[in-house]
Amino acid sequence: MTTFDTSRPSFRERVYALAGRSTWREPTSGGTTHLRSIPADHMIAAALSFGRRSPGDVGPDIAIDMATGIAGHYGRVCAALGRALGADRSRLVRRNRAHIGHVSMAAYSMVLGRACPPAPEGIDEDEWRDLVAGGARVLEQLAEEALSLAARRARRVA
Repeated sequence: MTTFDTSRPSFRERVYALAGRSTWREPTSGGTTHLRSIPADHMIAAALSFGRRSPGDVGPDIAIDMATGIAGHYGRVCAALGRALGADRSRLVRRNRAHIGHVSMAAYSMVLGRACPPAPEGIDEDEWRDLVAGGARVLEQLAEEALSLAARRARRVA
């Protein structure tokens, strides 16, 4: 019988582990606690800074917001997602191009664990759900890629 659950740790757990803040799944070894005076948000930001591919990359920004639950990079992330979704040439996006800003804000809210706002007037409810789900998926993927890159780069430095 094993003591530990074999399921994959949540995104938040993996971010906190990268920042050196979580040992929920693994027993700790001896060490100091001198880093505990640094706020968790700062440790997370420092750890995820290794995950930025370019100055325009919002992956670390959304990852920080997802891990902390604080909408600290709301404008930057929503603008980048709006540009990305607006560049899509699918029929769904072309029909709803006027609502892409609303979709970006709703997708951002969803990845932060908040409820999806209702569809604005003029957009079909099913299309709204599809667009918001697609936007949320893009943000989650960007956050996962930033976390993965940060972990690889942090291992190289250590």
